[in-house]
Amino acid sequence: MNYLDNCATTKPDPEVLNTFNTVNTKYFYNPSSPHGKGLEANKLLESARDQIKSLLGLTHQSVIFTSGATESNNLVITGMARSKKQFGKTIITSKLEHPSVLETVRALEDEGFNIKYVQFNDDATLDLVHFKSILDQDVIMVCLMHVNNVMGAILPIKEIHDIIQEYPKIHFHVDCVQSFGKLPIDAKLMDSFVLSGHKFNGLKGQGILVFDQLVTITHTLFGGGQEYGFRSGTVNVASDVSLAKAMRIALNEQNDNFERMKAFKNAIESKVSQYSGIRVNSIKDGAPHVVNISFVGVKGEVIVNSFSKHGIMISTTSACSSKRAKLNETLTALHVPEDAITGSVRISFDKYTTHAHIEAFLKAFELIYEEMKELLKR
Repeated sequence: MNYLDNCATTKPDPEVLNTFNTVNTKYFYNPSSPHGKGLEANKLLESARDQIKSLLGLTHQSVIFTSGATESNNLVITGMARSKKQFGKTIITSKLEHPSVLETVRALEDEGFNIKYVQFNDDATLDLVHFKSILDQDVIMVCLMHVNNVMGAILPIKEIHDIIQEYPKIHFHVDCVQSFGKLPIDAKLMDSFVLSGHKFNGLKGQGILVFDQLVTITHTLFGGGQEYGFRSGTVNVASDVSLAKAMRIALNEQNDNFERMKAFKNAIESKVSQYSGIRVNSIKDGAPHVVNISFVGVKGEVIVNSFSKHGIMISTTSACSSKRAKLNETLTALHVPEDAITGSVRISFDKYTTHAHIEAFLKAFELIYEEMKELLKR
């Protein structure tokens, strides 16, 4: 089996699994309990939090452990918007965002907030001129992702940060799920950002929210006051400690993995672009681990099933929205033709991807192309 769907999830690192199992065995206690063992568990939890702060180069920011980026995005966007509504009701985001951002801001729209969508150029670069044009004194929040999970587009976080300095009440929130472990992240440029462990060889159900203004946000979860009162509920110490382990490993291997995955991306894109009826959608200078191509005129699900029969696992758009019967919003926003959108598939890599996986993909591609070429639109 050749797994090439790493934007959807990655294989857990054995060291992360070992850490999780060890902590669950030796420190299964509730870190909120006042007895000795509870205090030991809490000390381990706070040590993991301090490690993460060090890894990310944080100074005054807070690290809140969550179940993943979807929860983190919901908590911070909803809480921040409600806390700032006395100052304005406009939120800026884009049609390239993950559903956990798009559906959250749409829910806030029902509460009376105004949502503006920044435009992108056809080459998937953010239109900074348009971004500046939709900024005004009513904007309270900007929510954008660092790396797009469908096309691999990289947003200019530094430029966006610099532009919004003229609007001091704006909270700048960034979804860094697809960039951590692949690209450098500069924490000082963002007011808040989120990570998800299972995207960099951690475990599912692991996430963090890094927040710069913790006291200013309206809480949306209530209970025992864990995680600074922001996310009540018994803390999963084993998950949080093993997340710190996954982050440390990912950062240590980042540079080597970047070069290797970039070579894989270039190999696939240069090969398939030679075939009539195949369109390369991913960004040439985008994230190294994301390739998006279209079999124009053929359904993406058909292509995915064909590769699966050859033992190669790829996906259509993003796993969180692949079962929805509508065109992918990212590709639509970038003006990709409809017959290319419906025929698009994503190939994505991680540290376990090898040259053998890429060779197997390209071999299967040639076979599938021969089967499908009469159906392709040239």
